[in-house]
Amino acid sequence: KTETAKKVLEFIAEVAKGKSAGPDDVSIQDQILRSNPVLESFGNAKTLRNDNSSRFGKWMEVNFDSSYKIIGSRIVSYLLEKIRVVAPGEGERNYHVFYMLLAGGPSHE
Repeated sequence: KTETAKKVLEFIAEVAKGKSAGPDDVSIQDQILRSNPVLESFGNAKTLRNDNSSRFGKWMEVNFDSSYKIIGSRIVSYLLEKIRVVAPGEGERNYHVFYMLLAGGPSHE
């Protein structure tokens, strides 16, 4: 489902391109596509069967203008397997974002 959602977003972004961004600007389509890995880090975790298992669901609303060009997007609903935060199963890990945050901090011995 995660790969399918990425492909659908890529398709929508390609066929509904809005105004061209300037050389220093990021298009709204690229902003939407770039948000996906961030959201995945908050919702994917290592399980016994899969190192990058999707443990979340999201409903993303993409907004179009009258010419069917993308003008914005928002996450309407973000469902998370909450028990994983406080009690991941034996041999499993918590959400990737927690490990990323710890890896980015100073190391104390």
